[in-house]
Amino acid sequence: MNSTEICNMALSYIGHGHINSIDEETEEARKCKVHYDHDRRRMLTAYPWGFAKGVGRLALYTESIPGWDFLYAYPASCLSVLYIYDEAHAEDKEEERQEFEIVTINGGRRAIASNVRDAWAEYTLDVRDANMFSEEFAEGLAHLLASSIAMGVTGSANIAMQHMQMAQQSVATARHYSALEKERRMRYPKKYANARFS
Repeated sequence: MNSTEICNMALSYIGHGHINSIDEETEEARKCKVHYDHDRRRMLTAYPWGFAKGVGRLALYTESIPGWDFLYAYPASCLSVLYIYDEAHAEDKEEERQEFEIVTINGGRRAIASNVRDAWAEYTLDVRDANMFSEEFAEGLAHLLASSIAMGVTGSANIAMQHMQMAQQSVATARHYSALEKERRMRYPKKYANARFS
């Protein structure tokens, strides 16, 4: 899977043309190229896709701002921060969410303001390699791209809306599968497990 194949999926969804490269000098390729990276980032931030999950310890800045104890550097290649936590709370970061705020400090640097000492972050990476995309993501991105180019290629607002809805459905499907995975991985209390499975 590569960007050209995703563009061709989008074009096939709206019944219009085929390209050999996203960089070729055709109207279809130019329209795909205008929207591809923007739509890729939109799709990445629409849901915490497993293939785009980044985790890392945050670098502490010496600066501070009122209302927060610590100021950390924004992770490289990060599109959105999902959780801030310390090592002791890594397993319950979802249930006991720590507050944080994204700010811009001197020199236009993005930073994360938090009250968590020695903070780690879980975040969405700006994944560009289409070989890393999951099937649900690639399909959703193709529908989102189809929605973006539909008016310019077909002149149909209905087609654009239809594929926007299908992109949203891809996100809903991924969320459903994730919920099932979490249910299967649920850890039972020891006494219950011993009684149930002994």
